[in-house]
Amino acid sequence: MKIYKVIPITRGVSKEILTYFGPDSIPAGALVSVPLRRKSSLALVIESEGVVAARTKIRKSDFSLKKIGGVKTENFLSQTFMFAAQETSEWFATPLGATLNTLLPKIIRDNAAKIRTGQFSPRSNSHEKLLIQADDEERFANYRSLIREEFARRSSVFFCAPTIEDIRRTRDLLTKGIEKYTAVFHSELGKREFRESISLLENEDHPLLIIATASFLCLCRSDVRVIVLDRENSRNFRTQSRPFIDLRRFVEKFARLSGARFIAGDIMLSAETIWRKDKEEFVEFSPLKFRPLSPARGMIIDMKTERGKFSSDFRVISPELETLIGETRETNSHLFIFSARKGLSPTTVCGDCGKVVLCNRCSSPVVLYSGKGDKENFFQCNRCGERRGAAERCVNCKSWKLTTLGIGIELVEQELKKLFPKIPTFSMDKERVSTPKKAVELISRFEETPGSVLIGTEMALNFLSSKLGACAVASIDSLLSVPDFRINERVLYLLVKMRSLSQKKFLIQTRNADAKIFDFVLRGNLIDFYREEIEERKKFLYPPFSVFIKVTAEGRKLAVEKEMEKLQKIFAEYEPRIFESLLPSPKGNFSKNMLLRVAPDDWPNHGLSDKIKALPPYFNVKVDPESLL
Repeated sequence: MKIYKVIPITRGVSKEILTYFGPDSIPAGALVSVPLRRKSSLALVIESEGVVAARTKIRKSDFSLKKIGGVKTENFLSQTFMFAAQETSEWFATPLGATLNTLLPKIIRDNAAKIRTGQFSPRSNSHEKLLIQADDEERFANYRSLIREEFARRSSVFFCAPTIEDIRRTRDLLTKGIEKYTAVFHSELGKREFRESISLLENEDHPLLIIATASFLCLCRSDVRVIVLDRENSRNFRTQSRPFIDLRRFVEKFARLSGARFIAGDIMLSAETIWRKDKEEFVEFSPLKFRPLSPARGMIIDMKTERGKFSSDFRVISPELETLIGETRETNSHLFIFSARKGLSPTTVCGDCGKVVLCNRCSSPVVLYSGKGDKENFFQCNRCGERRGAAERCVNCKSWKLTTLGIGIELVEQELKKLFPKIPTFSMDKERVSTPKKAVELISRFEETPGSVLIGTEMALNFLSSKLGACAVASIDSLLSVPDFRINERVLYLLVKMRSLSQKKFLIQTRNADAKIFDFVLRGNLIDFYREEIEERKKFLYPPFSVFIKVTAEGRKLAVEKEMEKLQKIFAEYEPRIFESLLPSPKGNFSKNMLLRVAPDDWPNHGLSDKIKALPPYFNVKVDPESLL
């Protein structure tokens, strides 16, 4: 009989390490089942001690030990994986068990007894960090050459991408001729496909190309010498629920600890990564393309009317875009029209007093949607989902003069159908396309229909990969108005992506035609954008010149205010900044943020990290948050 210390692989456990007893034969690294909260949970054994040696501790403990339920598998995770997970949990100030829960997909945990992950522990090798910045065609040509070279050296390659659709596209682009030496992993794999890929990993002596999302790195074979992280600038690497971690950091840490070459690539790398290259943390795999080439002729269409006034001459589709749509129909090509927001209009204001129409539940600006069939238009909050009829007066001055501002995807669709009632039109946003499968089907229909138009939000860009005749931006000004330090980079990334898809024309409608960001994209001038962006961040000590830690509380206003006063005292030595959240809670609660700014060389800071981890679970903690709103 022995006493075992284990890490429960689950979220919401206040203690990182729990203690159980069990038979003598359980080794460190084993995956076991343990009773926890009246349920059976998986846990990782990290340490054991004889009962005799631990007798004094057992007598003094204020709880009774429970017995380990059973051993699922021995040597479940490699040391490399565990060290990388530990470093990741320290960086993001999250419990290791919760981090492991994110890094080990359910399909892995459910099949742990059938997977011999221990044999995949990587061996030491010369570690390099390299970058590729080029369009998809050139980037993937480099990847194909890299895979051939590694196969010739009898080495495998692990290719990591942020989304399932990216995984599928990568498989199509990289596996021609090596299909039988390719293993694919993502969370929507069927049981048969999963077993086949696991069998290939365990039984194939030939080097493999492993294409997977970051959470399948636990399956990395011992012969992997290169780890590729593609679409490095994608926000989809960040988890959307607790624990809030950035999987890009985990992949990079894993590559360093395993000794594998780490290669990050994208059509436009993040500003932080380019800054790190300038600091010689990265080297170029091939010369970075700061002037992405595109055959498409770029155009800026100034949509301003009389400055500062509402105008009856407001147009959703400019004459230039109207001509482009007609050309699409005549030439049987394809056109993608981007709109930054859903619905008819993202904002409605009172034309008399200027009051914005807000959600009754959470106070977010509501979006105007068109009613289906004979139904009337309605307001819906995209934050909490509240819906109500649009026939209402201003709550401030009781005026009926409610005026819509901005262009939503539905408004673009309505205007297009008025002008071109017979043109095949497809629309994609999260309201209409609820699953990746439906999105893929819609894109296929669009691409198979000559002379068709696709209208979509940012979501559509995750599924578009084939070259199109043209792309147009109907509305993007609402994004440029977002007061966040990463918004310019995000907007430029979207524009660069759209221009790379365009073969003939790329058109941008805007009421802010003088914005430098449009000049950057039309001239393909990424280097000057990076220089200005980094100087701006340095001036205000934004990342990478600081590490931001955002702690958010939400609930009733009085309670939140009291909690923030407590935080102000607890973290006083770090000079916290307290401010009301600009993104209200989905439940209509009041929310407030505390922002800490830490020098990059002083993070992780164990003293500060321990204080953060000790916070009650009703606080949301984000280290290096995507947004400060």
